[in-house]
Amino acid sequence: MTRFRTGTHSALAYAPLEASLRLWQQVDMAALRAKSLALADLFRACLTDLFETHGIEDITPPPAQRGSQVGLVQREHGYAIVQALISRGVIGDYREPGLMRFGFTPLYLSHVDVWHAADEFRKVMESAEYRDPHFQTRTEVT
Repeated sequence: MTRFRTGTHSALAYAPLEASLRLWQQVDMAALRAKSLALADLFRACLTDLFETHGIEDITPPPAQRGSQVGLVQREHGYAIVQALISRGVIGDYREPGLMRFGFTPLYLSHVDVWHAADEFRKVMESAEYRDPHFQTRTEVT
């Protein structure tokens, strides 16, 4: 283990990095940013009608002040909502008090993926699936 703490890494270890950096040179960062914002806006637009009904506050900052993330707060059931979504393949992050965070990576998520995630969110909320005791049990990691 000591030998891995310092020293020059194998040239083979850098080959994938070099290839990925070449790919990044071809990426239009403005287009990437635009897609990132569009994905987050689509998610929010698909769910806006649920927010007031279920006591969810959208605290997502304006585009100039955020990255590729949507922030929603549901103080009473936020943790359970995220857990129910994770069980359906929609991966979110939870932080106290009630903050549900969802990231939208434009390199590999499509608008269809986001629409499906919003649909799963809607199903979890409308069915109250998050109230299942299984989703209420707190674990170390969300």
